[in-house]
Amino acid sequence: MPTMFTKNGVLHFDYKADELAPAEAAARAQLEKDLAAFIAIPAEKRTFDNTILGYYRLFKKYHEALGVSGFLAYVSTDKKLRDTVTDLEMQISQYMVDVAARRDIYRAIRAYTDTKPQLDPVQAKLVKEMLIGFKYKGMDLNDEDLEKFKAINKEESQYSIEFDKNIREYKDPLYVTREQLKGLGEDYIQKLQKNADGKYVVTLDYPDVVPFMKSAEDEEARKELEYKYNRRGGEKNVELLEKSLTLRRDAAHLLGYKTYADLQLEDRMAKTPKNVMTFLKDLQKKLAPMGEKETQLLVSYKNEKTGQKSREIFPWESAYWGYQYSKEHLNLDSEKIKEYFPSQVVIDGMLDLFGNLLGITFEPVNIPVWHEDVKAFAIKDKQDKHLIAYFYMDLYPREGKYKHAACFDLVGGEEKEDGTYQTPFVAIVANMNKPSKDMPSLLKHGEVETLFHEFGHVLHNALTRAKYGPQAGTSVSWDFVEAPSQLLERWAWNPTVLKKISKHYKTGEPLPDDLIKRMIDAKNFGTATAYLRQNFFAQYDMTLHTLPKTPDTTKLYFDLTKKIRHVRLTPHTIPQASFGHIMGGYDAGYYGYLWSEVIAEDFFSEFEKNGIFDTNTGLKYRREILEKGSTIEEETMVQNFLGRPVDNGPFLKSIGLSEK
Repeated sequence: MPTMFTKNGVLHFDYKADELAPAEAAARAQLEKDLAAFIAIPAEKRTFDNTILGYYRLFKKYHEALGVSGFLAYVSTDKKLRDTVTDLEMQISQYMVDVAARRDIYRAIRAYTDTKPQLDPVQAKLVKEMLIGFKYKGMDLNDEDLEKFKAINKEESQYSIEFDKNIREYKDPLYVTREQLKGLGEDYIQKLQKNADGKYVVTLDYPDVVPFMKSAEDEEARKELEYKYNRRGGEKNVELLEKSLTLRRDAAHLLGYKTYADLQLEDRMAKTPKNVMTFLKDLQKKLAPMGEKETQLLVSYKNEKTGQKSREIFPWESAYWGYQYSKEHLNLDSEKIKEYFPSQVVIDGMLDLFGNLLGITFEPVNIPVWHEDVKAFAIKDKQDKHLIAYFYMDLYPREGKYKHAACFDLVGGEEKEDGTYQTPFVAIVANMNKPSKDMPSLLKHGEVETLFHEFGHVLHNALTRAKYGPQAGTSVSWDFVEAPSQLLERWAWNPTVLKKISKHYKTGEPLPDDLIKRMIDAKNFGTATAYLRQNFFAQYDMTLHTLPKTPDTTKLYFDLTKKIRHVRLTPHTIPQASFGHIMGGYDAGYYGYLWSEVIAEDFFSEFEKNGIFDTNTGLKYRREILEKGSTIEEETMVQNFLGRPVDNGPFLKSIGLSEK
């Protein structure tokens, strides 16, 4: 199998499904040889380079044998390749559980670390985190418990991969007549496929579901789509989630932790589940009165328009009546607003804005990509023109592609053995409206925010200067990782920026001042409801991972929704079956979105103080936050940029709440 890089030092994506298993087998055999040599190094000859970095490099070499094939499971049009990669990833993850739990490897590393070597602060942090990692892998357990622990991890890893695949491949579209599409724009209708009976096919993908739930006048159709959407993943995923919760709790107990959440939070900014729940419940308390007012407003509006005497808003109604109210009373129509946001105009404006702010340029480059829709850029330093990173954008939906928006770190930055720095390769994968014959790709303002958000992750990965790979880019604490991406969203609400990134697709005019003012005035409409929803997800996640027994996850979901959000969910739906974050990395960590947003808002207050286009502040942010990765503690990093501890005042102000 060819190397992951071409002769020009850029990535290729020409992978053959049949080549992957033999390549992995050969890489595994080589890893076993390399590990044997690693273990055989005499204790007196062990150094930071041959032991700490040596350990990391062995696994890096193994994973590089498969290149970026794992990424292609999310973006390739070749179903055979996607399936092969998914199956292989499952086998690799199980193999890694075995290797990570080998005592001979651990003993070899402890033979070095127990000598208390003199290390610089960055090296010491890397060693400390490596040892915590081994503790989490059960290295301090007796042989019998270690075998139990390994079996638990293997099983849980398999469930996580299956859960994700079940969501990705779940299909239960809504078939509707032209009449049932009343209220939706012509550009939306044009993009829908038709089935053999001539009915329009509304898939369960975001670009189909969101506009339909906001604009379709047919309530029964909305009700049916909401029901289907909240059964994605199916009953099988409910079973996988509940089995995983039991396994996680068992693993935590084996390691000596009271709960799985205690285990997960020990090495994060929040430190304990109690701190997290105090943070969430305090915010819930402050949001509740505002949320109640928002709900009553929509109930009254619905009743006024329908003649009903309802006391609540149902799940299939909230997006619709919220959008109708917004159009009528706030005079905002997201379908009209998106006419000002052709995706290319937004992208060009975004690259120019953050390029100037951070002292970098984005140059289109002709390098291999995985699909014709993908665009590639070289990121260079504005001052000395040196290449910093490569960046890809894959923005439009297609069959078998990842359904949400995300940043993928394809190759991380780090200092190589020859002293040069590895060029990072980063990708944004999203699902925005594709251009049609008569219409360019137009973005709703929410999609503009999403683009800016993911671009924050891109910059974090691309601009890293961390010396060691495990500390590079977004390899920071889970409850800090969203702060740089949430920060960038704030520019998407600035009037000057909105002018810069907008251009009506017909007239070429930027967003008018009065429309910008109305957008900003309406920004906090529904804010409390939205943050209570986020708060619910975080409390649901934390509750699942602190309870002494695995609960009925559906009942808990319904009960907490009613308690926190005051919403009755649709019977027989199973929304947790598509709660991918809870299985894929944000387990006992979903609170991190809100936690990091407090930090992001405080960061932005620093930009506001100095001018949001101030290059000195931008360069300070690049140096103190983006380049650092996790080379220093997150609290220290944040204080170095702000010049003080974090203050939650800017966050409360941004969502329309006082500090009281």
